[in-house]
Amino acid sequence: MIAPRRLLATVLAGTLAAAATLALAPATPAEAKTERTVRWDLARVFPAAIRFLRVDEHVTIVEKDAEAGYVLFDLVDEGKTFHGALELIVIDQDDRPGVRLVLRLEDRPSYMELGMLDRLERKLRDDLGPPPRGDARPAKPAKPDAPADAPAP
Repeated sequence: MIAPRRLLATVLAGTLAAAATLALAPATPAEAKTERTVRWDLARVFPAAIRFLRVDEHVTIVEKDAEAGYVLFDLVDEGKTFHGALELIVIDQDDRPGVRLVLRLEDRPSYMELGMLDRLERKLRDDLGPPPRGDARPAKPAKPDAPADAPAP
């Protein structure tokens, strides 16, 4: 049986060793990214996302390119500036157009990304209404079997 003082000293030494190891280990930045898919088309989502970032989230837009589908921004939180990026990727899933939103906030926990995407999706619903149901693209014309000027058999 270990004496209570010796047990306390052993536990304390182990705790101090673990704390020293963590303190001396190099810190690695958080590199999370969070995704969400929405069913509006890019032409409607991109400007709404820019308005959301500027007006609702109060971030500074550093660079944006609608054609390439990205927005780079700076977020100020607790007096510190954090870099962020929002990618807007056009998808076609189940013959329905949509946009995959990929959000990355450097050195911020993933719950902040989730919260921001939740608020963005709510903003899209408020501004754009419910997402279109089914295929919002025009139907492709059927290919004729024979050219129109071909003689009838």
